[in-house]
Amino acid sequence: MKTATVNISDKELLELCGSGNNSGYSLLYQRYSKTVFNSVFRLVNDREDAEDILQEVFVKAFSEIKSLKNTDSFGGWVKRIAINHSLTFLRKKKVYFLEIEDDKMYDVKDDELEEKLALEFRIEELQNAIAELPPQIRTIVNLFLFEEMTQDEIAKTLDIPAGTVRSYYHRAKKKIFEILTQRSQNERYA
Repeated sequence: MKTATVNISDKELLELCGSGNNSGYSLLYQRYSKTVFNSVFRLVNDREDAEDILQEVFVKAFSEIKSLKNTDSFGGWVKRIAINHSLTFLRKKKVYFLEIEDDKMYDVKDDELEEKLALEFRIEELQNAIAELPPQIRTIVNLFLFEEMTQDEIAKTLDIPAGTVRSYYHRAKKKIFEILTQRSQNERYA
């Protein structure tokens, strides 16, 4: 059954939804729920909250499915809904992004930090370190690294200056490096 659904396009599934066939909704959910859940979880950092938001996202997407103009972009559309719901959730939890004046924090060592992070640590360790960051910084890092949004897109989405995004990201890189270095040292002496 699974191989048969792989060949069905999103457009065909959306047509099933439009004709009232519930299997279209079910197959779209199966196709995108894991990806959407992962995006939400990276932002809210809590499994139960992520599961609740996932359900809200698909309820909203399915209730507004007729407003989707480009049927080939369902995945991106539902992911955007998920990110917006996640950010709304964070705002309700009083996670605010403050403008940072000092956006000239670039350091020549930044390139070295990125190389060291890429070479020395695995993705799982990096994700665990990111999960330890404060919510504002973690949100920006996840949007940039995993949702592949540009810093300008992040600034627009969060309604903060692009310089603030750059500053948060710069601080995040340093903090991640510190966390991973500390863990590495602890493992060596354990």
